Amino acid sequence: MASITKKIKKGRPYYYAVESKRIDGKPRIVWQKYLGTLDAIINRAEESKPPKPKHTVIFEAGGIAALLRITQRLKLLELINEVSPKREQGPTVGHYIILAALNRALEPLSKLAIGNWYEQTVLRRLWGFDKSAFTSQRFWDHMDRFSEQDIEDIQERLVPRVEKEFGIDARILLYDTTNFFTFLSTTNDRSGLAQRGHSKQKRHDLRQIGLALLVTRDFEIPLFHKVYPGNIPDVSLFPQLTGELVDRYKRVTGKAPEATLVFDKGNVTDDVMEDLVVRGAHFVAALSANQCDNLLAIPYEEFHPIDGMPGTQAFDTTTIMWGKSCRVVVVYTESFFTQQLQGVTQNLVKCQKKLLDLAKSLERWRQGKSRGKKPSVRSVRARVGLILSAQFMKSLIQTDVKEDKQSGIPRLSYSVDHTALQRLSQERLGRTVLVSDQTQWSARQVVEAYRSLSVVEDAFKNMKNTDFLRWQPAHHWTDQKLRVHALYCVLALLVSSLARKVAFEAGVNLALPALLKELSAIREVAVIYPPGTLAHPKDHITLSRMSAHQKKLAHALEIGETLGQIG
Repeated sequence: MASITKKIKKGRPYYYAVESKRIDGKPRIVWQKYLGTLDAIINRAEESKPPKPKHTVIFEAGGIAALLRITQRLKLLELINEVSPKREQGPTVGHYIILAALNRALEPLSKLAIGNWYEQTVLRRLWGFDKSAFTSQRFWDHMDRFSEQDIEDIQERLVPRVEKEFGIDARILLYDTTNFFTFLSTTNDRSGLAQRGHSKQKRHDLRQIGLALLVTRDFEIPLFHKVYPGNIPDVSLFPQLTGELVDRYKRVTGKAPEATLVFDKGNVTDDVMEDLVVRGAHFVAALSANQCDNLLAIPYEEFHPIDGMPGTQAFDTTTIMWGKSCRVVVVYTESFFTQQLQGVTQNLVKCQKKLLDLAKSLERWRQGKSRGKKPSVRSVRARVGLILSAQFMKSLIQTDVKEDKQSGIPRLSYSVDHTALQRLSQERLGRTVLVSDQTQWSARQVVEAYRSLSVVEDAFKNMKNTDFLRWQPAHHWTDQKLRVHALYCVLALLVSSLARKVAFEAGVNLALPALLKELSAIREVAVIYPPGTLAHPKDHITLSRMSAHQKKLAHALEIGETLGQIG
């Protein structure tokens, strides 16, 4: 066993670590190491203590690194710079668009705030540009470089890269539209895209922009997008986009000739469907009630259960439509019936209350207790029409407006048509009519394909999320800027959806907002030491402590490799 011994040399004590053993029965030193004077030993002990850091700096890392890695695999930076080149000075156009896309995905901010956000992320270390390069004016200058054709070219060239690097299940492609309200003033005449129309967010008082998306059924990967004026209804837009959609559909599905385009009834017209048939595109769509009254009236006794779909019944047949043999499936769903019946009941209550209020108002006129413009039969009928404008109400509530001969004031009477209500319940509520040219499909396959439209609805819901992937705020007031805004918002959805696909294939199944929240919780920590600290000559960068879930995500999405912290 080693021990410390003191030796006096020239009157000064020195210390040695020694090890002794018995040799021939006598203790002998078999090993020794010089330790120095007592002061030297104390100094070395002090220097061996861990240095005290000056401070730490925390950067947003996980979400940035994961999504940036997706852009690197797609070579997105190079693609954007090929489409919109500039001289080699400072950040490229691609840097601005990717920064905007990452910001939209993780923490949507205005261009005024995005430079400060960049400074607090690992992008500052990875890219090396000062935050002053990302002022709002510099952003707008670089956005100005994009033409509408540049945006189309990026979309066109990006899809093959997605297919090659990540793979696409293109057997089912989903199309739908939504709109986003803006705060552009009425007097702003620089935007033709921002128009007043039917707002899906109930902001009919504001100008809005429409967005059409074509996405895959799996992982809602966007393959095509188009912005359009907010006052164009779906039924008018779809014919304009049919050619572009089918062209994109064919280019994407070259390896899957049986791929099917799925869309809702708001897009179905005879001209559109005939065009799809001529172009050779397979489809699944819903029909509106006025296109299939006879099918909706089929007796319930002729429906049969669909295996694997509890609460769902179907009647299916084949017929010739638009010059092609098609399978028609009338679907009845118990949950849909309940929802519709509840909606009808609520509207009946609201309408009867408003009609009662109107009748009482007319009675006050007859009693001479009201002033103002005297109501007429015509004006009262117009108000009744507005009251009954909700779906089914005109057929369920019978009204009668007649002029009172004594006072000249109209009288209003009304009643619920219970026969019509019973017929509506038996023939309409809970039913959806689907049509497909995939005649070899079963009723279940047709229904499953149509119900997958909820995937596009999820994509739109994510783009209206207040925390991640948010379209708004869109602080732009020209069509060119709004189109570029749409580009990086859709790119944010694209890279996030691909990250979700990678995570799913690694065994982590999370919805997009949950995935982005988990990734954003992974931080990079820089430990800064005082100048001249000998025991630690340079600052240290590490990742924050991760849960087992986060470690799995970090490995699958190559976060460490992107940050240069392998192992």
